[in-house]
Amino acid sequence: MNETSEELAERQADICRVFANPRRVLILWAVAESEKSVTDIAEAIGASLQNTSQHLHFMKEKGILYSRREAQTIYYGLVQTDMVANCHLLIQAHKGDQ
Repeated sequence: MNETSEELAERQADICRVFANPRRVLILWAVAESEKSVTDIAEAIGASLQNTSQHLHFMKEKGILYSRREAQTIYYGLVQTDMVANCHLLIQAHKGDQ
């Protein structure tokens, strides 16, 4: 990888924007163990199907999630399974600041 500091900073800021919304963090946690249907994710995060679908689309667009269709059901999962661990590191780092 031969990215400049500016490119790396932009990538990190882009990822941080994805998780600036608490619903998206809840989605991350919901699919941490295995892929889930849109309905299952909506129930897990306590949001409407429409709102959940919007967040899922955004996260897929940003390369955080993948989707697959099985008949009428769409399932979402994590592209990088270490994303959850990385988010937990951020939480731990923030606890250390307090």
